Amino acid sequence: MPRYIIALILVLGLPLSSMAGCLAPTDAKPTTCSNTDFTQVLACYREKLAAEPLIYNLLSQESLPGLEWRRYRLTSQNWSPGNLVSPAAWQHEVEVFIPEISTSKRALVVINNGTNHGTATIPPSAPTDFSIDTLQAIARATNTVVVSVSTVPNQYLEYQSDGEPLKEDYSVARSWALFMDAPEARSILPLHVPMAAAISQAMTMVQQELPDKALSGFMVTGLSKRGWATWLTAIADPRVEGIVPFVIDLLDTRVALEHMYQSYGGNWPIAFTPYYQQEIDKKLDSTGFAKLMQISDPLQYLGTEYQSRLDIPKYIINASGDDFYVPDNTDFYYDKLPGSKALRVAPNTSHYGIKAFSEQSLITFVNRFQQSIPMPQLNSSIGMKDKVQMLTVSLSETPVKVLLWTATNPDARDFRYACDVRYNAFPLAVTPSNTLEVALSAPATGWQATFIEATFSDGFVATTPVYISPKEVYPTTAPPEGGAACKTLPGRKFTAAVADVAEVDALVEAETSQNQAVIE
Repeated sequence: MPRYIIALILVLGLPLSSMAGCLAPTDAKPTTCSNTDFTQVLACYREKLAAEPLIYNLLSQESLPGLEWRRYRLTSQNWSPGNLVSPAAWQHEVEVFIPEISTSKRALVVINNGTNHGTATIPPSAPTDFSIDTLQAIARATNTVVVSVSTVPNQYLEYQSDGEPLKEDYSVARSWALFMDAPEARSILPLHVPMAAAISQAMTMVQQELPDKALSGFMVTGLSKRGWATWLTAIADPRVEGIVPFVIDLLDTRVALEHMYQSYGGNWPIAFTPYYQQEIDKKLDSTGFAKLMQISDPLQYLGTEYQSRLDIPKYIINASGDDFYVPDNTDFYYDKLPGSKALRVAPNTSHYGIKAFSEQSLITFVNRFQQSIPMPQLNSSIGMKDKVQMLTVSLSETPVKVLLWTATNPDARDFRYACDVRYNAFPLAVTPSNTLEVALSAPATGWQATFIEATFSDGFVATTPVYISPKEVYPTTAPPEGGAACKTLPGRKFTAAVADVAEVDALVEAETSQNQAVIE
């Protein structure tokens, strides 16, 4: 009979006034916490929770072919800084898949979505990022314990008792806006803070429940804002030894946002609606936003005591036609990341469509990780040759297939899948020394996006970053509109020229309900 704990003590709410910028340290090697260094917030909050009773119970246990499947209910924390958020108690269903022949001391933690607090018109819903079948398939194909933590974040949540239940990016944006109003007094209010903490709590629970596995390390993965939480869990928790963040192409966040804004001619993609509603775009140069980024932007941890946390293996997976991010956002962070890393740009997919690539990507990463096999490296550089701009690529392993992917938009620097932009594939030959060269030429009109994809014998796929030509030329007008997800929001500095404030507000309100699927 597996051991399990039902704590009889209710965890009290955590009033932020007792912790200011951080919380009291509790680990054997405690973090030095202060109310001025926001890079300490994640670790301090994790340590605070780790010192409290862990509340969970076993819901069910089932034997499947080659697997044992356990389901738990975990209360990871009570999170309501300044009593601003309700409900405060964060609960999750934690699915644990235990292969019969698993011998590794490292497990995979999947940060899953789902809704546990319905509204008057919307009932709770099960996770959709990773299905039970997908989780089982990964566990079987890798002989690895797989842990899925649902409802991260808990949602719907209500802020300041305003009667407006929020989920996904609407909840993130609201937490950002309230944090920026009083950063020192609300340091754990950014929603990614409790999201990351929930994963640490789940890891502790699994270690307690599987003593025979002696789990000492974890790989962590998630999609979108759960991909963002993947990065931040690694920053906060030294038990994380490898990460696979999907579609969170926004490191060096302030710079990347400016690049996105310019790429759309001084406008924002319609998927940015939740942040636009909270006027985050108006605050990008504020001290509040700078403090927010000290917590939330993984690249901000370079040069801090947490820099080594960025050294762990990283398999970064982005969408070529993301609804939020432009394809060459990697320019601002990929080369700066230390340690082992690989990039995969999934062709012809949107932000939410990345799910189709998750199972295969995770299986190949986990298998290499568990066997201590390095990820293949694609080292790329751009130079001139005979007055032609050339992309030169060298590969650390011999691939079984190499493709050149290109897409052209004659009208805009816009490569969103929702705008019917499609990449075409062309096979490439690799030299015996595993190198290749490709000419990069700008189209007669518009912009062209190019990247190279290599597939290796075990199915692992790695790509170069996306290169856009002409690189440093931005449009001066918004891209043409298409369907509901192929629109832009007017840049604030251009608002007077294109619409009055009421018109902008009406546009945002009209688009909000149409973009729920895009922004999850």
